Amino acid sequence: MMSSIKILWLYPSVLNLHGDRGNIMALQRIGGMMGLPVEIVRVESPGDELPLDDCCLIYAGAGQVRDMENIARSLRSDRDRLDSFISRGGYILATGSSGCLLARHTRRADGSVIPGLGLLPMICTERETVYGDDIWFDTASGIEIIGNQIQVVDTQLEQGAEAFGHLLYGYGNNGKEDEGCRRGNIMFTNTLGPLLVKNPRFTQDLLERLAVMAGCEGYHMLNSADMDYEDKSAELIRAFIKKKMA
Repeated sequence: MMSSIKILWLYPSVLNLHGDRGNIMALQRIGGMMGLPVEIVRVESPGDELPLDDCCLIYAGAGQVRDMENIARSLRSDRDRLDSFISRGGYILATGSSGCLLARHTRRADGSVIPGLGLLPMICTERETVYGDDIWFDTASGIEIIGNQIQVVDTQLEQGAEAFGHLLYGYGNNGKEDEGCRRGNIMFTNTLGPLLVKNPRFTQDLLERLAVMAGCEGYHMLNSADMDYEDKSAELIRAFIKKKMA
């Protein structure tokens, strides 16, 4: 069994458009508050070896759509090892435009197509214009998510695909009711903000699942007082969103 939760931070110099470093900091901070040792391993550039053998989570933040073809090509060269990582219960979390990497393919505005890894049953399409607003939704596990969305790619889920959440406000995948996509331990959400900073209950839930995978023991769950600042912030954002919905 592993003695720490090892998280692979995928290409931080490229996939870091919207303060995604904050998600890594949240995993370390909340993990520390729970008594969980969290180790961050940076994989700097496409083509660098992916140290997956004792990894629990691969995190991919948002990046430029034009970079996705090179990144996806690099990841496809490691597909066998990625499949082994997933088959042993490894987690993948992609935020924003990095959903393109997990999709079957992405159609760019110029008509060209970027093949993805096909790990999630969805198709992405580059937008002609950028959409930005708040986002608010419930996940299938009942955890509420509040954040921001800067949309450069629309996502269409294939028939029977499971959405990551159900929209309460915002644009989500393509202006309908679904937000993100999930298949087992592979998760994609459009939420920025950063996601894991603004939603500590989701972060704690994720860390607890990773702790089980890593065989960590002796940790504890946070209480409401530990999340007071984030809860008050979320309440202000909800009130602001509700005014826009009125």
